[in-house]
Amino acid sequence: MKRIVTLIISLVLSGSLSAADCFDLAGKDYRIDPDLLRAISWNESNFRTDVKGYNPVSGFGSGLMQVDSQHFNELARYGIKPEHLLTDPCMNIYTGAYYLAIAFRKWGVSWQAVGAYNAGFRKTEKQAQRRYQYARKIEATYRAIKESKKSSAIVMK
Repeated sequence: MKRIVTLIISLVLSGSLSAADCFDLAGKDYRIDPDLLRAISWNESNFRTDVKGYNPVSGFGSGLMQVDSQHFNELARYGIKPEHLLTDPCMNIYTGAYYLAIAFRKWGVSWQAVGAYNAGFRKTEKQAQRRYQYARKIEATYRAIKESKKSSAIVMK
């Protein structure tokens, strides 16, 4: 866990992530803490823009935020193609923020809604467990990012 936290700290604080500003912009536009978006991206793709992840239920996820292929038909109505999600980090981050905002609207700003970003809204015990497990991972990463920012602010003073 310490290795992961160290890597997250170095990526977030060094600015080496080319889409760093997009987390801030999408967070501002959707009223979501950008560090929460970063935590999701870290867990979904390790901040890799061109990654495709297999999803046994719906197909696959694309890019930084692993936007699920089940949304491709809806996104096509807005001119967003699957390849955009792999080649345009900002488009991917904004799209992920959009779906997280939907979860917040549906279930309130809660870890359960964060869990729904990955595990969906189906109200079964299995899905509830998946939401809980996913949310715990995101929460741990989120808290590590916040703690690293606090620590670096103290060092910089």
